[in-house]
Amino acid sequence: MTQASNSTAARFKRILSLLRAYGEQVFIAADQLVNALIPPLDGTISYADETLSARSYRAWRDGKILGRISMPIINLLFYWQGPDHCKNAYVKEFERKNYPSEYHPPNQPRYVSKSAQS
Repeated sequence: MTQASNSTAARFKRILSLLRAYGEQVFIAADQLVNALIPPLDGTISYADETLSARSYRAWRDGKILGRISMPIINLLFYWQGPDHCKNAYVKEFERKNYPSEYHPPNQPRYVSKSAQS
């Protein structure tokens, strides 16, 4: 390979990585919007910056109908992310895993998209 093709391949890889990170953020934003739009009919309030998965775990933990219905379905839909997807999403909210790295305090875990890790 020539140096020009190496730099083109590197640029393409960088663009692909940016598009993946962009897609992840758009998906998270849509997830949070859906969560915020679901009324608290069972007493489980929604938080604007929380995913539906995390809210479903909270509702399940508190014995609410939303959690009993939605958590098994969401865990099944995201089975490829491992067991207990909703519980893991709840834990990620505390670790602020969905935040951009510049919003993390110094010396704290920083956000790195899964696509950037590979």
